[in-house]
Amino acid sequence: MTHNTMYERLVDQGDNKVQGFIAYGLYKTAKREWVRKFEADHGRAPRPAEVGAYVSAYTPQTIDAFAAQASGVLAQFANGVVSDARPEIVEEALRGTLLKSIAQGMAANAIYTIVLIAVAMILAAAGVDLLGVFATINGGAG
Repeated sequence: MTHNTMYERLVDQGDNKVQGFIAYGLYKTAKREWVRKFEADHGRAPRPAEVGAYVSAYTPQTIDAFAAQASGVLAQFANGVVSDARPEIVEEALRGTLLKSIAQGMAANAIYTIVLIAVAMILAAAGVDLLGVFATINGGAG
């Protein structure tokens, strides 16, 4: 029996092994369908030479079609996984973001308040009367 190189052509030559395995599975499904049709049409199993002729009829373009179909299967699977997980992802992202934003806002306000108090204390220690400065500014404006 001759060696069928379809595995090497679909799996070993590609960078994405998972896509290659899916493409090989698609090829094997098509081959299985061909064998069943052959048996129904001829009343017997195909001979090794007939199977070899079937396999050798695959052109690079038809092999590329298996790879493209496998890519579509993977994309469809990935979209399904993301769609199924989307509600939990959004909920977790919003929950984490909201709490984190509140905590960051509180920390920023606390630091700002502490800085203002420190500046006021430093100015008071230097003898600057902030209330008097504000009274002068407001009195001079009116």
